[in-house]
Amino acid sequence: MKKAIFALFLCACLAISGVASADNDARDYIPAPAGTILSLLYYFHVSGDSMHTNGNETAKINFTENLGMWREVFFFNLGPFIADAQLVVPFGNASLDIPGAGVYGMSSSGISDPMILGTIWFVNRPQSKTWLGFSPYFFLPVGNYSDSQTVNMGSNRWAFREELVFTQGFEVIPNHNAYFEVTVGGDFFTDNTDYIGGTKLGQDPIFNLESHLSYDLTKDWWISADFYSHWGGRQSVDSYDVENSKVNSQTVGGTLAYNLSPSWQILFQYKGDVAVQNGIPAQTFQTRLCYITDFGKLFK
Repeated sequence: MKKAIFALFLCACLAISGVASADNDARDYIPAPAGTILSLLYYFHVSGDSMHTNGNETAKINFTENLGMWREVFFFNLGPFIADAQLVVPFGNASLDIPGAGVYGMSSSGISDPMILGTIWFVNRPQSKTWLGFSPYFFLPVGNYSDSQTVNMGSNRWAFREELVFTQGFEVIPNHNAYFEVTVGGDFFTDNTDYIGGTKLGQDPIFNLESHLSYDLTKDWWISADFYSHWGGRQSVDSYDVENSKVNSQTVGGTLAYNLSPSWQILFQYKGDVAVQNGIPAQTFQTRLCYITDFGKLFK
């Protein structure tokens, strides 16, 4: 019984750390002019009621996460290219109960691992609505973490994401554009040398595929259909492979965005896992508020 509960714990840790992943929203990779600052505030509500192992439901659980994120983006010219620099700080709380295993009250709150990243657009052709951007991410291991807790906001390890994104827009009818975006990338991890009970957690890279198709309903409203897929990431504890720890998930969703004014935008998104090999199939509701300003006008 203890072995089964420990296996559930490992799957839970894998799933919860993935909830705060750096998945994109539609049109994130359409760059703003140099000198633009984006200030964004996110809220995510994530929930799940079952645990899957090797594609099959193995336990009924109660999982909830309420996550906020503060994000700052600054666009600038880098030689002949447009680029940006970003800081993302996630925070919130998560809780997990596994009633069938007699395990209750696993929870954590506080700061999750902040992200520092930047993007450089090697192709930036607004006239033809064509962009190609590359982003390196750095996940800083400073989030709230304890080796005595199964549920943690932080991961106690360095992580890195490399991401390449292609965006192509089309004018469907006058003043109504559609945009197709595809993202490929990978997440890479150092070891967590202070895992549960003082063990060492290792993890193989996780590979990511993401796509969005968005359309302008009016000059102020747009919608998108969203797809996310993650696979790989087998875990090991003290160099022993954890059985059924590989990630293999597909997620679909939809987004609605509205420009409140030239400076303000609000976005709503729902997405749900449609296939999860190992972990917690979850559904996520997101709200995002964005404020846009010109750095050059701040001092006038």
